[in-house]
Amino acid sequence: MLTISTLEAIMWVSFLSVFLFYTGYFLVLSFFYRASRQNKKPSEFFYPTVSLIVPIFNEERVIGEKIQNVEELSYPNEKIEAIFVDGHSSDKTTEIIKNRMKICGKPIRLIEQETRQGYTRGIIEGILNSKGEVIVATDAAAYYYPQAIEHLVKHFRDSKVGAVTGKEIVVGAEGKLGPRLEESYRFFYDFMREAETEIDSTPDSKGEILAVRKEICINLIPSLQRSSRASFDSCVPYQAKLMGYRTVYDPEAKYYESAPASFRDRMIQQIRRGTVLVGALLLFKRIILNKKHGKFGLFILPVHFIMQCLLPWIFLLGASLLLILTVLDPMKTMILWILAVGAVIASRKSRVFLISFVQSQMSLAIAIFRVAARRDSLFIDTIKSTRKGTF
Repeated sequence: MLTISTLEAIMWVSFLSVFLFYTGYFLVLSFFYRASRQNKKPSEFFYPTVSLIVPIFNEERVIGEKIQNVEELSYPNEKIEAIFVDGHSSDKTTEIIKNRMKICGKPIRLIEQETRQGYTRGIIEGILNSKGEVIVATDAAAYYYPQAIEHLVKHFRDSKVGAVTGKEIVVGAEGKLGPRLEESYRFFYDFMREAETEIDSTPDSKGEILAVRKEICINLIPSLQRSSRASFDSCVPYQAKLMGYRTVYDPEAKYYESAPASFRDRMIQQIRRGTVLVGALLLFKRIILNKKHGKFGLFILPVHFIMQCLLPWIFLLGASLLLILTVLDPMKTMILWILAVGAVIASRKSRVFLISFVQSQMSLAIAIFRVAARRDSLFIDTIKSTRKGTF
């Protein structure tokens, strides 16, 4: 039978393991982040043909604004096409598109699916019907800065770059918890991706802003058709690496999107993110610790595997023991409660960071369970608080 002292020891080991792992990775990233800042050189724009693919379903609240955003892109009209792939919407989404495409300055096509097939199937259909050399995946409620696509595709001058992702600017209702949590999460997320780009290649790409060489997309389609627990954007960095390419992050390629307004909505979003990230990691697990894939396989992916698949359970073990020991012997947990309360009282930033971290660990644990239970995570409804259209 486990004694209180044993439970206390396990609790401390759990929390310290999580803390030391993240601290160690943060220090490594900091070194490469500084190198990234120092080595950054301006790149000249060039203009390959681009197919902007937008999978949609019941997006009448935002689709007009998305089309306007496409029209305002500074990319040359003769070099870009926008393909909207509609998953059999039951509202006025397709009607709005048909009316707006007649007057839009950018070439727009609409593909109407006979049944709802989800995000990844929409992307696949868009790829198979595209004309561009570069595929840019986006979302109906993700609005690009005018030069975002130029900043994405300029990296393809480098023959070793296969995919490029960009930076989210979080917007949302002032004073709401959800946007504040998302901002706190984004700070570390973007820092991590920029440093990993300097190390080798980042495994985290955003489906709202992701440019990919078309050959990578074509080669990825069979894997996507076999798995319902990984999405196009989560798989691109792995397929790119298998083909000898890097995935890079460019903070100058920006878009803005409304963050979930509430803790509950953000929890739903985080679980979805976690599910496709873990699904992709397991789908391409053969890359992990494979020296053929350099630092990406030997260092970055093992770290992500530990962060996504192991540390959440270790953290939740420690949290569970903290609650048990608080009931059995409050004095054993006094230090941890003092630290937690101190973080909450110290400042709003520390409070939001603590809540965001705990939420991310809970979300990943649930995501792992969903993947293990073979739950389909791609056939999902949009979160209403992220749809703040004006049309």
